[in-house]
Parts: sequence; structure tokens; C-alpha cells
Amino acid sequence: MKKIVTTKLWAVLLLTGLFLAVYPKDAKAAGYLSAVQDLKQADATVNSIALEWSPSENATEYRVYYKESGSSADYVLCGSTNETRFVISNLKDGTEYYVQVKASDGTKESIGRTLYDAVTFPAKVDGLHQKRWYYFIHSLDIGWDYKSGVSGYEISLCNSKGKVLQKKEVGAASSTSFNNVKDSVYTVEARAYTVFQNQKHYSATSSINCIPQARISKLKISGKKISLSWKKVDGATGYKIYASTKQYKGYKLIKTLGKKSGKYTITKLKGKKINPKKTYYVYVETICKKGKKKGSSGALYYWSTKGGYGHLPG
Repeated sequence: MKKIVTTKLWAVLLLTGLFLAVYPKDAKAAGYLSAVQDLKQADATVNSIALEWSPSENATEYRVYYKESGSSADYVLCGSTNETRFVISNLKDGTEYYVQVKASDGTKESIGRTLYDAVTFPAKVDGLHQKRWYYFIHSLDIGWDYKSGVSGYEISLCNSKGKVLQKKEVGAASSTSFNNVKDSVYTVEARAYTVFQNQKHYSATSSINCIPQARISKLKISGKKISLSWKKVDGATGYKIYASTKQYKGYKLIKTLGKKSGKYTITKLKGKKINPKKTYYVYVETICKKGKKKGSSGALYYWSTKGGYGHLPG
């Protein structure tokens, strides 16, 4: 029994000696360098991220690396510090980043500690635009540029007097739709937000005019002229008439008219008189200019002199 106890005691002493040989009490002398701990995002602005972490044993400085989330590129060194806090500046707004901190003793680096969801706050909603206005089903599609660090968006549909008619909140998306819209010019307002430390941080508000294409109510070819009329759009400041002999291409601007106009007669297309034996395709584009904002409806539908209408590509 005494022999067994002695053998175990020697085994314990041997293992202790091996541990001390690998991790001596004076770890610095052995060159031991631990990774940083408790890396977190402490704060943010629209173009910066503030980081904090716990100190690393034997580190003389910390090196901070970053890249945009999802990027396959290598991490970029953005700076170093001997503190346990660092601010990465000159970043894109509303963007998510991977950030990595490595301890250094001047000759080598520790393994990196990585944060995969560091974000900047959104400054504004970029690329806000009218995608499609399907006025036969009274639906308006709105789009904008996606940003990886944005948690959600607040989108409002307002009338010409600025009254909010519909308001919705959407998540990390790049489009939404409003239903039950009329043939009227609306203003759409949008602001993005990022949730950080259980608080919403909002961007400034962006806005655009959304304009429906004028509906042609009458299109008739008689002799060497085409007569057309359309429903006036509330809030429009003018109209542009286009025509072609082909359904999907070759449309030429025929005339630009004021907001009071609701009809027009086409007598020539591309310098040639109207041929009653041909089929012509026509659409009317709505124009709206409010202050410094000038826009048009674009064109989703065309009408034919043979009757009916169809969708234009794009």
C-alpha cells in the first residue's frame, strides 16, 4: 500500500513539474501571450465603431482589424493602441462589420478575438425610388438600397398636404408596397433605424414624389390623325406623350403639355404622317415638379389604336 501511494505521489510531482516547465510562473519570460477577452461594441456613430475589451496578459499593444460583414477579402489593419478601447473611423453608415483584435508583445500576435456584428448607425435611406405603380390593382411599390447594418425602416405615404395616409414598419429589407392608392401624386418618406443596446437609432428622413402614369381613356385613329385623351392626375404639373409603331420599343416623345391638358391629337410620328392602316402604340407619362424635386411616372402600360393595352418591359 505504501509503495502505491509513493508511486502516485511521484506521478503528481512529475506532472506538476511538466506543467511548470510549459507554463512557468514567470509567463512573460516564457513568451506566453493570451488572446483578448470580452470584446464588445461600446458605441457607434454613422461612420465609426467604438470597441472595448479586457486586457491580455503580457500585451504591450493591441492591433485592430476589420472588414465588411460577408466579405471574402482579408482583414485590414486599421490601427493599434496600448489601451483597451479603440475607435474605428471613416466607415460606411448603416453597415455591419467584422472586427478583430489581436494582442501583441512587439514581436508576435495572439490569436484574434472577433466580433461579427459591429454596426454603424444609418445616416439616411439611399436610393429611395418608385419601382412600379400598378394602378389597375391600386398598388405602389417602393424600393431603396439595402444596408447590412440596418435593423428596419419606417415608411410613410403622405398626400399633397403632407398628411400621413399610411405608415408601416418593415425589417431589414429593400422594398415595400402600399395598397389602395389613387391616381394622385404622393410623397413617400422613409427613415432607417439600427437597434443598438436595446435602443433604436434613426437616420434622417428621405423623401420622394411618387407619380402614377396617366391613364388613357380614349385612343382612336381616324384618317391621318390619332386622337387621345387621358384622366388627369391630381398633383401633376405636366404630361409627356410618346408613340411608336412597335409595342416594346421605338417610342418617340411627341409633345410635352401642361397640367391642364387632358387630350391631344397626333398628326405625325418621326416626321411621317399618320397612316390609318398601321397600328400605333401610345402612352402618356405624368410629370411632377415640387420645389427642387422633379420627377416623372415612367411608363408601365401602353395603349394600342387597335384597342386594349399591355405592359411595357423594364
